[in-house]
Amino acid sequence: MLRVVNSIFKTYLGRYRKEIRAHFDEPLVLQQRTLQGLLQANQATPFGKDHHFDRILQDLGSYSQRVPVRNYDDHAPYIERVLGGELDTLTADPAAWIATTSGTTGSVKYLPVPQSAVRDIHLKGSWLSLAILYDKDESVQVFSHKNLLIGGAFQGIHHASGLPKADISAIIIKSIPRIMRPFYIPDIELATAPSYEDKIEKIAQLAAREPGITILGGVPTWNLPLYRRILEIHGGDNMLDVWPGAAAFKHGGVNFEPYRAQFERLFPRPGFIFQEIYNATEGFFAVQDRDDLRTMLLLLTAGVYYEFIPWEAYQRGDLEAVNLAGVRTDTTYVMLISTVAGLYRYPMGDLIEFTETDPYRIRILGRTQEFINAFGEDLLRSEAEGALMEACETVRAIVRDFTVAPEYIEVGRKGRHHWLVEFERPPTDLDRFNRVLDEALRNRNNNYAAKRSNDFAITRHELTVLPTGFFRGWLRDKGKLGGQHKVPRLANHRRFLEDILARLDKPAL
Repeated sequence: MLRVVNSIFKTYLGRYRKEIRAHFDEPLVLQQRTLQGLLQANQATPFGKDHHFDRILQDLGSYSQRVPVRNYDDHAPYIERVLGGELDTLTADPAAWIATTSGTTGSVKYLPVPQSAVRDIHLKGSWLSLAILYDKDESVQVFSHKNLLIGGAFQGIHHASGLPKADISAIIIKSIPRIMRPFYIPDIELATAPSYEDKIEKIAQLAAREPGITILGGVPTWNLPLYRRILEIHGGDNMLDVWPGAAAFKHGGVNFEPYRAQFERLFPRPGFIFQEIYNATEGFFAVQDRDDLRTMLLLLTAGVYYEFIPWEAYQRGDLEAVNLAGVRTDTTYVMLISTVAGLYRYPMGDLIEFTETDPYRIRILGRTQEFINAFGEDLLRSEAEGALMEACETVRAIVRDFTVAPEYIEVGRKGRHHWLVEFERPPTDLDRFNRVLDEALRNRNNNYAAKRSNDFAITRHELTVLPTGFFRGWLRDKGKLGGQHKVPRLANHRRFLEDILARLDKPAL
């Protein structure tokens, strides 16, 4: 029976494999169809009428002139109408869910989501990623065993709109067709339970006794504690002792490279697939399609139309964007999205660069809020993470989590960066670790190197080693525990750093 199910599934994936091939053959056509489709569908909505979608359909090139770049606050008047019960204000298909999203310390944001958008964005992105997975290894049998779900929280009913409210991962899980649910563990109720720590313990108890798991997924920083707990319950040296048939780990949310070595030890099989995906509450944007490339194929048929603003221009307040046809491989961009879920020219807050344009592949450099430019160094998250990885590899250390903030120049004291690091395996020679980290930062960022030259503007960084489990407790105290929430890597302010230092008794090193 399972052989038949897998055969049918593989045949069904054929349609998505054809779509992936079209990303190589006609990418600009795919994007034009996406824009035309979302304008056509939503031209009669209040938002569509206010922005003259009917006229834009006569000249798609006028879209960026008629619709301004709109952040969350700019969308808020329309979102508030949806939350008040006008469910078709942003999209012709009425909102069916309220997706919740927030940063580490930010207030909750509400994004209305029609069920058709769950299907055309998130579920479709998942199908496209599975099609790519099968192209990598056709022997993968998704339904030969169960697949592990770790979802966000279902949060009940939004009082004014009457719509169910949840993290996007919980919405996706609750949207899995009933016929497919028996192939997942745990059940939908546990997978979307609100108490994250209680849920993880219950999932660990179930999963440790499950004879086979095929595909796993989630945010690496949150999956590692789960796998450690499963090994405590089951025993064994690695996860293949628990699930010999495990074939792939689909990961996103944070840069995987600092955690790759740990995962390779947990899944020590040469053919095991680690597949990066780029998805968020707002959309499903890209997926790693080749193992030899640490980049992702931009998804052009999953309900999202893209535009891009050069980062330097964005910092100056210049919001002139280019579409896919105008991007280059030597530029850092802020990504704008327009989606079938009712976001229009919305800055995602992510910094990306194109590694190639035939096909369009990208990598994530960081967030528009995650950089440090206190001294003219303009340090990006990708540069900080790369330097940290180099230092760890040199001294054979392993990092769990970290954050960095500036220490400002004062009378009698030069400025510097302050690193707060929680190690999985701390370095035996901390001074050598600091020397390598400093050198690696200079090699990756010319502005940083210039400011560090002869301690001209800034001195070598300060490092505080945090106790094991600190960041997890910090997020818990803020009510931000779970896969949706991540430790901020870089901040151009000291609010996170000072809050953390206030909780420590240990002096900086």
